[in-house]
Amino acid sequence: MPIQQMNISLSPQMARFIRGKVKKGEYTNISEVVRDAVRRLQEAEAAKAKTLLRVRQGLKDIDSGRYEEFDAAGLRGLATTLVGASVRKTRRSG
Repeated sequence: MPIQQMNISLSPQMARFIRGKVKKGEYTNISEVVRDAVRRLQEAEAAKAKTLLRVRQGLKDIDSGRYEEFDAAGLRGLATTLVGASVRKTRRSG
């Protein structure tokens, strides 16, 4: 993919932060820092869009009557189940 050059303006604090990342050796150059920041922003926006779609689907499910009601004990049981599943998944992948 061809590289396009851009001229950007940053606050002095942002510029120092970026230069500090390069100076510490975390990145090879300033462009690499900016590219990584843009990639992370793209990933965050994609995750946000995915969450929004899931919330909208959840609202449709509620409107259609596709949900379960839980009392306090039921919620504790569900939480225990979900935490246990998460722990098992983490152990398998770790």
